Amino acid sequence: MDAIMLAAGNSARFGENKLLYPLDGKPVYRYMLELLYKKKKERQLEHIIVVSQYDEILKDVSEHFPGIRAVRNPEPEKGISVSIRLGTACLEQGDSDACLFAVADQPGFSEASFDKLVNFWRTHDYGIAASAAAVRPDAALEMKNPVIFSRKYYERLRSLTGDAGGKQVVRRNMEDTGLCALPLDELEDLDTREALAGFQRRRTFIREFPFLKEKGHAVSIVGAGGKTSLMNTLASCYARMGKRVIVTTTTHIYRPEYYPAAENLEQLHDLLEQHWIVAAGADAPQGKLCMSDNMLLSDYRKAADAVLIEADGAKHFPCKVPGETEPVIPKDSDIVIGVAGMDALGQPLADVCFRKEKAMELLGADEGHLITEKDLVKILLSTKGTRKCAGSREYYIVLNKCDHAEIMERAECVRKMLLQEGAEHVACISCQFSGV
Repeated sequence: MDAIMLAAGNSARFGENKLLYPLDGKPVYRYMLELLYKKKKERQLEHIIVVSQYDEILKDVSEHFPGIRAVRNPEPEKGISVSIRLGTACLEQGDSDACLFAVADQPGFSEASFDKLVNFWRTHDYGIAASAAAVRPDAALEMKNPVIFSRKYYERLRSLTGDAGGKQVVRRNMEDTGLCALPLDELEDLDTREALAGFQRRRTFIREFPFLKEKGHAVSIVGAGGKTSLMNTLASCYARMGKRVIVTTTTHIYRPEYYPAAENLEQLHDLLEQHWIVAAGADAPQGKLCMSDNMLLSDYRKAADAVLIEADGAKHFPCKVPGETEPVIPKDSDIVIGVAGMDALGQPLADVCFRKEKAMELLGADEGHLITEKDLVKILLSTKGTRKCAGSREYYIVLNKCDHAEIMERAECVRKMLLQEGAEHVACISCQFSGV
C-alpha cells in the first residue's frame, strides 16, 4: 500500500497557515507525516508522497524523511483536485494494490486507528475504505479522512477538477465503499482556531488522565472548586473517543443541561442506545439529581464504558475539608480525583473553605488565616482532607481555575510541592465546561 499526504490547503478559515501552527512543540502537519513515515519503516507502506505548496514542508520532507517524495503544488488556488492529480501521477510506476489518502491537519489520528483502517481494508472486499465516525451511538457513520482507494480508482481520482476531493469519487461508488468506525476526536480537521483550542484542551486531558483511554473505570470526584465542570469535561472526552459514559452522584448534582437523565435501568439502557453521555439518579428538589435507590454502581459499570461520580459537595466554595460523613465514595470506585480551586490562594479561610471549622482544625489556623500554597498541599494530601476515604485507590489531584499566567505559575509551585510529598498525578488546568 502507498500513501499520499495532502498538505497544500490555504487555511482560509483558520486565518494563518494551520499546517505550520505549533502544537506541543511541533507543527501540525508533522503528526500525520511522522505516523506515515513510521508505518513506512515498518513496511506497512511502500511509497509516500507529500503534496504541498509550502517551502517549509517540502524542505522538511526532503531533509528529514528519506524515501518520501515531496511534490510541489504550484496551483493550490485551483482546489484540492490539483494535489490529488499530482499525487496519483506519482503512483503510475508503482505496483501497490491501493493508496491511503491522508490530510495533514489531523494531528490526533493515532497509530491504532491507522492499523484498524488498514486491517479493515485488508479483511473486507471493498474497493474503497473510508474512516468514519458517529456523533451519537444511534447516528449513521459520517465519512471522514483518511480514505483508502484501490488502484482501479486512480484514473477517476486523476479526473477530478476544481475543489472536488476524493469524497466525490466515494459518493459515486458507495456500493463499493466500506466505512471503518473510528473515534470522532481523531478524525476532526482543525479548520478553525476554535477547533484547535478544543483539540488542545482534550489532548491535555488525555495526557493528564490516561485512564480516559481505557474502559471499565468508576471515577469518584471529591473536594471543591469545579467538580461538576471537571466531570462534564471528562465525560465529553470519553464521548469523543466513542465511549459510553454515565455521570451520577452520591450527593446532589444539578440535572445536566447537555445530556439526558435516567431515573431507572430501563431508561438508562434506552438512552445509552442514543447518547454517548447519560446522567443517572433520582429527582431531587431545586432541579437536582440525587443518588438512586433502584440503580447500583454495578448496574452502571455493566451498562457503560465508564462511570463518573460526583462524590462530594462544596456549595461552590473553592476549597473543602470534609465532615464526618464525607465524602461518599462507593466501594467499587477504583479511581479518586481530588479537586481544589486555585482562587482560594491568598483568601481568608472562612471565605473560601467549606466546612471552615474542619479546615481550621486541620490547618491549626483561625478563620482569618490567608490560604497559602502549603495549606492547599496539606488539604489535598491529608487523609483528613481531600484524600479522606480514598484508601488505596489511584488518586489524582486537580488544581483547577488556572485561568491566567500568574495563577498557573502558582499552581505549578503547588504541583511541585505535591509531587515532592509523594503525589503521583497532579494536573494544573482551567476547566470551564461549555458543552459536549
